[in-house]
Amino acid sequence: MSITISKTELARNTRQIVDQARKGQTIVVESYGEEQVVLLDAFDYRILRAFVAHALHQESEAGVSSTGSQLNLIMADYLERRISLAKAAEMLGLSRFELMERFERLGLPVRQGPLTLEDARGEASAARQGKAPLK
Repeated sequence: MSITISKTELARNTRQIVDQARKGQTIVVESYGEEQVVLLDAFDYRILRAFVAHALHQESEAGVSSTGSQLNLIMADYLERRISLAKAAEMLGLSRFELMERFERLGLPVRQGPLTLEDARGEASAARQGKAPLK
């Protein structure tokens, strides 16, 4: 879900609007009824870029592996079903629920539940550990 504001509102309330975006709110800035820009959390933006990079790689005829960031590699492993949501979250330093919330907010696919016994153990391990987020 997003909220729409005017350029004037953005100018008057920049700090509050940026804080809202950093907390996960998507902000659409309009001028004369036309969308101009969208503000969203930087980590959410990087997640979206990783999904797009994966999609573009999938459509590439050359099949050459792109050199991506750690986030790109984690998202590719998740999308290729090599790791679970919990394992991806653990690798990013997030809880499974935090990552699931981000995916749902961004309209990205969320696969629930472990695929294998190893995945289930990984999810249990991820639930027991807390790490600093990869941001």
